[in-house]
Formats: sequence, C-alpha cells, structure tokens
Amino acid sequence: MKTDDADSPMLAQYRRIKKEHQGDVLFFRLGDFYEMFAEDALEVSALLNLTLTRRNDLPMCGVPYHAARSYIARLLKCGKKIAICEQVGEAAKGKTLIEREVIEVISPGTTVDEEYLDRGSANYLACLFGAEQALAFAYIDLSTGEFCAASFPWKDADSRLRQELERLDIKEIVVAEALLREKTSIARALDERRGIVINRWADWLFDSERSAARLHRQFGNTFAAELGKLRLAPELTAAGALLSYLDEAAKSRIPHVRRLTLYSENELVWIDEASRRNLELLRNLQDGGFHFSLLETLDETKTAMGRRLLKRRVAHPLRDISKIEKRLNMVDVFYHGQKTLSSLRGILGGMPDFERLSSRIAMGRAHGKDMLSLKNALSSLEKCCQTLDEAQKTENRAYKTLQFESEDAISFNKTAFSCLMALKETLEKGICDEPSVLLTEGKLIRPGFNAELDALHELRDNGRALLEKYLEEERQKTGISNLKIRYNRLLGYYFEVAVNQLSKIPPYFIKRQGLVSGERFTTDRLAALESEINGASDKIVELEKNLFLALREEAKSLLGEMSAAANFIAELDTAQSLARAAAAGVWIRPTVDNLNRVKIIEGRHPVVEANLARGEFIPNDIILDARPEKTDAAAFALITGPNMAGKSTYLRQAALIMIMAQMGSFVPARTAEIGIADRIYCRVGASDNLARGESTFLTEMLETAAILNSATSRSLVIMDEVGRGTGTRDGLAIAQAVSEYLLNVIRCRALFATHYHELAALKHPRLVNRSLLVEESDGEIVFRRRLVEGAAAESYGIHVARLAGVPKEVLLRAEQLMLEAKCAEKPADIVVKQRKTPAKQPSAKDSPAAPSSSQGELFLDLQAD
Repeated sequence: MKTDDADSPMLAQYRRIKKEHQGDVLFFRLGDFYEMFAEDALEVSALLNLTLTRRNDLPMCGVPYHAARSYIARLLKCGKKIAICEQVGEAAKGKTLIEREVIEVISPGTTVDEEYLDRGSANYLACLFGAEQALAFAYIDLSTGEFCAASFPWKDADSRLRQELERLDIKEIVVAEALLREKTSIARALDERRGIVINRWADWLFDSERSAARLHRQFGNTFAAELGKLRLAPELTAAGALLSYLDEAAKSRIPHVRRLTLYSENELVWIDEASRRNLELLRNLQDGGFHFSLLETLDETKTAMGRRLLKRRVAHPLRDISKIEKRLNMVDVFYHGQKTLSSLRGILGGMPDFERLSSRIAMGRAHGKDMLSLKNALSSLEKCCQTLDEAQKTENRAYKTLQFESEDAISFNKTAFSCLMALKETLEKGICDEPSVLLTEGKLIRPGFNAELDALHELRDNGRALLEKYLEEERQKTGISNLKIRYNRLLGYYFEVAVNQLSKIPPYFIKRQGLVSGERFTTDRLAALESEINGASDKIVELEKNLFLALREEAKSLLGEMSAAANFIAELDTAQSLARAAAAGVWIRPTVDNLNRVKIIEGRHPVVEANLARGEFIPNDIILDARPEKTDAAAFALITGPNMAGKSTYLRQAALIMIMAQMGSFVPARTAEIGIADRIYCRVGASDNLARGESTFLTEMLETAAILNSATSRSLVIMDEVGRGTGTRDGLAIAQAVSEYLLNVIRCRALFATHYHELAALKHPRLVNRSLLVEESDGEIVFRRRLVEGAAAESYGIHVARLAGVPKEVLLRAEQLMLEAKCAEKPADIVVKQRKTPAKQPSAKDSPAAPSSSQGELFLDLQAD
C-alpha cells in the first residue's frame, strides 16, 4: 500500500467494495499484488501462513498476482468465497486513484478452473426453497452443465435433504432466509455438513415469476410450452433462483447449461444417509477416504468424465429395468471383447477432460492450453471411433449398436463427428504446440495459419534482413555503392551518404541531418519499415489474440456436438471400466426383473475380495423371497454367529450386490437373480454422533425408526445388532419387536443379524434361521465364514476375548459365570402371530414395474435458442 493516510481515496474505495461483498475474501488488486486488509488479512494470513503487516495500525497481507491461483485453490478447500477486484482502468488525469471493480466471485460451487476442481468428482452448487406444499431442491455442476431439480413432501423433507446432501456431496448451497429461520431441522441438516458454503438469500429473490423469466431466458422459447404446465412447481422456483445466483457470482453467460432435468424418487433407489456411509459406497468409514470403497473396486476408468459418471452411477442405482439392461449390454460387449477393451483403454488414457473443456469454452474462459487440450481430445475421439469401427468389422460384435443412455450421447452421430473433425483440423493448423495461458503475450497461433501474422513475425524476427534488402535496392537505383543504413535513438533508421556521393541523391530522399563527412537521409519507405518493425510485436499480440478468440468462437458454435461427444466418451469409459473390473474379479451378468426376490448363488463381497489373495474369500448364497404368493418362502433371514465370523461382511455384500446390479454392473457371484428394490437400508454398527448430540443407542434407534417408517414391501433391509446399545432385556424386546414388524407389517426382504440367541426361537412361515459356521477343536475355534442353515450354538464370546489377549483370570471367571447361566431353563419356541393387515406397499410412484414415463419422471429437453 502506497499511502500512509488511513482515510485515503484508495482505502475508501476498498471499504466501499468490501461492503458489497461482506462474507467474501476480497482480493484487491494493487499493482502486481492482491492485497487483503483488516479482518480478511487476519483470517487469510492464518489460513495460508502469510506474513501479516500493518499500515497505520490496519492489518494487511498480500499474494503475488502471478501466483494467486494456488492461494485461491487453498482458500476454496477451506470453504471460502473469493471476490476478485481488478484494476479496470488507468488513473484519470490529475488523479491517482485507479478504477477497480469485482470481476468475478470464485466459490467452491461456482469455480470451473481445472486447478480448483477434483477431476474425478462433480462440483455441485445447490439451492433450497420452502414452498407451502414441499421443499424444493435444485443443483447444478457449472463445470459440466448438469442441472437437475426436485421437490420433497414436508413429511420426509429432512431425511430426503440429508440423503441428497450425502449422495451429491454438495459444495455450496443457496438457501432462503425464511427456510433457515422457520425450519430448524433443515438448518441443522445443513450446519452438520462440514465444509459446505451456505449463502443466505432474501426471501423475495425466490419469486416464481422471476424464476420463470430466468429459466425462459436460459432455455428460450422451447421452455414456454412446459412453463404453462409447471408454472407453480416449487422446484422451478429453486432452479430459476439458482441461475440468478450464478448471474451474480460467475458474471458470465452459461450457454452450456442446455437442459433442466426434473427428477423424483421413483427413478432412483432410495439409500439414506446412514446406509450410504455404512455400505462405504464412495468413502470408507475409517478415514472417509477413497480406498476400500465400492467405487475404488469398480473404478478402472481412464478419463475424468468417465470417473465422474461412474461415481454418479454408484451413488444413484436405478429402478428402471430397461435402463439397467442397456447399461449391462454395454458392459457385456466390452467384457467379451477384451482385445478392443485393451485398445480403447490405451486411447482413453490420453483423453483430456472434454466435458469441462467445453464448459470453459462456453463461458469464454478457455485459454491457449485449453484449446490445445481440446485438439488432443478430438484426436482421441477420432481414434476411439476408428477403434470401434475396426472392432465391428473384425470381431462381429455389437459395437455399432452400443446402447447409450443420455440424450447427448445418443445424439452423437456422423454429422456431429464430421463437424468436430473439421474443428480438429482447424485447431491443428491454428494452435501452436506450447501456447501461452495469457492473451497478452502472443505465443498462441501456429506459423502458416495466417499470412498477415506470418508477415509480422518475419518483420519482427528478420527486420535487419528486410532493411538490408531495401538498402541493396536503393544502391542499385541510385548507383551509390557505399550507401549505408544506420540507427540511433534520436533519428531512428537513416541512410548515410558520403560527401562525394551527394550529387547522386534522388529527389525522394529526405534530409535529416548534415555532417562534415556527409549527410543523413530517410525515405517514406524507410520510415514505414521502421514503424512496421517497431510495431510488429504489438501487432502480433493483438492479431494472435483476435485469431485465438475467433477459434474459440468457432469451437463455441459446436457446443452441442462437443457435449454429445463428451457424454459418448464418458459412457464408453464407464462401460469399459465395469467390464475391466468384472473380468479382473470374475464377475457375472445378473438377471434383473420385477420379482420381489433375490437369489444370489456363491455371492462375494466385492471390496473385501479385492483386498484378499485370489481364492481366499469364502462365497455364500443369499436367497430371499418376499413375493406375497410365496407364503412359505423365506423373506426374513435371522443370522447368528460370533463376532469375527463374517456376519457384517455377509450382510453388506447382499446390499452391495443389489446396488451393483441396479447400477448396471456385473456382480461377484456364480449366478444372480435380482428383483428390483425400491429402497436399500443398511443399519450396520453404531457410534455416537457428537455433532448431533446423540448417544450410540439414540443413533441406532433413529436409524431403525427411519427404516421402519419408510421401508416398503419392495425394499431390502439389512440390520445388524439392533438393541445392543441398551440393557439386555430392553434390547432383546426391541430386537424382537422390530423383527415382528418387518415380518408382519412391511413384509420386505430382510437380513437380520443378532447376538440375541433367544430370537432363534422365533417361529414364522417366512422366517429362516441361518448362521456363520464356526468349528471348535481342542478348545480352539476356527471361523469358516460359510453360511449354514440353523442358528449358531453359541456366541463364542470368550474365545474371541482370548484371541484379543484378555487376561487369563478374566477369561476363567467369565467361563464360570457362563456355566452358571446355562443352568437356566431353555426358553420355549416363540410363535410370531401373522397379522391380516396388508403389507406396507410402495406407492404408485414407487413401483418399479411401471415404465419410467408413467412414474412421474419428467425430462425437459430445453435447448437454448
């Protein structure tokens, strides 16, 4: 800071701009630095370990302009928003204050720069709005253009919001003030999400007419027909408000956002927040990392686009059988075409992030290296298509009829391919091999692309040769053999003529200076050459900038084709990834249908098996049948056995195999017949939730209540050790009551593991006792990890304690107490009375039997004008 006056015009300017961006870190441009003052300086210096200084007792710190991106990336990871305040003019005559304004607000949910993003994860910004009838929810990934919205009835809005926040891993959210003020459960759900940036917006900004106008402006006249039918839909208000927020934050147009998808819960499998974590779909429970998750086991992708799509599919299993079959068909083609699979993987390994490149081009933020990456992406696209064409001819497989899912991927045809190949050829001719990321230093355009630019380069690089050529021309014209061209700072370039040659001077020579030994002259052409040589560098920069922008606009005109190609590649990569994982794990294609049963023969836990030596994992069958007409079939399996016998692994593998099948993956089993589940619940293990002020038992009961209140007859329910967090009598009573409710009221497929051996006495036509085999020999036990019919003989708790190293005297005393307890009378069988009430059926919108078009699913194909 150049002033010692605390009330200087510059500081007044800073305070005025900062007042408009309360809550943002203001990067205030001063020369070659971004400076921060006052509270921003105190906070940022601590977060980034920057040196804190003071001027007139005002804290300040700064970062170099050229290195700002790395500091911004670190602040974004800390959940901060950064307002970039640039110098947008020169100081006016007689004034020292330079005009400044905020040109962009960078936040975790609005950034599109590659260095600020996780290449394999979506980057979602969401919006919440509370309407009278429902909670409206919209989300967008600005870096890819994905845009979706839904609404949830108030009765389960809290749990649905938690599910969506966990499913999507929202980075930033815009919320109506009234919603946070009036709905404490919603405010609590948001506050508990670590790292999420919450933007409180005034209620008047959530206006249905205002949102409709913004959506119309985004999607054009094609939206008008749908607008009449959906004008009052609360999710449209949330979607329009989200676009309005982006108008202020991104400060650029977003033409790549071309479609709004309205979705409902009947499209996807409901997996609540706790179940997602317990099943370790995307992150492990130990440290929240990627390792030892289902995603890691399935992830053989080679592109960022493919990995993001695979992650979405793991998080969003489907209930639409036709869509699942399309995905399985894609995997099947590559599973049985290993040669093509290998070739394709090699090509995809060099594919840049086509999807995010397209978004930066659309927003006018693509620099030289981005355009070079686009050229490389198009080259890889060409090779992929050539590989598939060749495979179709040599392998005679269905590569020509691969069943793509997204509308964009389906629309990738020969016309789109031809347009993109023409763009590739233009970029190959136009973009240099090592382009600059700046528009102000040239180094963007390849030689030979533009004749005028080549002439300027020749002028700049070979100026002396041009002067020598002109000098030789004048020697021939004038006959002055010793004519010379000289240069000095005062005169610039000039001809020097000796005294004895002055009589040969032509009329167009203009005298500049007389000397004793001769005279100095210039000509109009020499002056023009001098001007061209001196201005060539500036002209090169300006011309290269204009040529580059024209190339970027040409690419921008093909946004639809690029989006189609990006989705085409993403689906290819995801299919080959699942085929590769299936081949490595020796998985099989499941049979998927609408029958309310599951029959998995020799099923295996995909994650556990992947981390063991080949052949070491013990497979087990999973057979459950909840079809109402099969009154004597087992829908409820009571699983007993000691700790370490493999109960939790068995329970989880049932859910994971179901999820894999419904996301369109092959599964680890010898055979698998999967009846579509509308919801999958996994209540396995429990711990304190200190963030919510909940004990272990309260957490367990909250999860149990959520299952019993929302599961349907089409659901899969997995429960482990219900009731263990309280006293033995209370716990046993709760466990039995929950079992009876699942059997008599919900009547779904259920696996129920317990240490309460008293429950093995339960009798019901749809209940079966199974256990994990344990063998005992000479006082030692061996866990066979194989499921057998019948209840476990005992829990072997003392044996497990011995393995853990519990002191001998403790073990002896425990054995004594156990012998005393065995003297008690064996309880009689407990017959569970069957109720005549109908099973808890899914609603019409939940039914997987109907095709998606009749389930309330609505796609608005809103093409921009």
